[in-house]
Amino acid sequence: MGYTLTPRNKAAGDFDAGGFSWPWMLDAGVGLPLGYGKAFVPGQYVARNRKDGLCVSTNDGARVSASEAKQMAQIARWVADLQDSLYAEWEKMPASEQQRMRDDRTRLYTLPVRRDFVEETRAFADWAEKSGGFRVW
Repeated sequence: MGYTLTPRNKAAGDFDAGGFSWPWMLDAGVGLPLGYGKAFVPGQYVARNRKDGLCVSTNDGARVSASEAKQMAQIARWVADLQDSLYAEWEKMPASEQQRMRDDRTRLYTLPVRRDFVEETRAFADWAEKSGGFRVW
């Protein structure tokens, strides 16, 4: 199940975020302006109490202000740029090294994320700047 982000500025149109890419974006740092981030255990997060009492990681209508949306857009661009850099380094590695890194279950490093996630993150940044704030459904 994906997420539909509904803007205050209706001219921006809805943004459909994937069921895996939206949580990934939030975990990657895009959720920081909202007080959302990773916790100690994989798959868990910490979230600051928000005025509407809703969490942006669930699709129950959490509100994001225009200023928060602009901050998220900036961070989304940084995240996408970082992923581009990781991917460029990844492409320089021999296939055997890439496979070894993928197979390492005790890794303490980050592998590059799927390219479509990076493109969706960039698209979100462009959209969020024009959104005027939004709700997460």
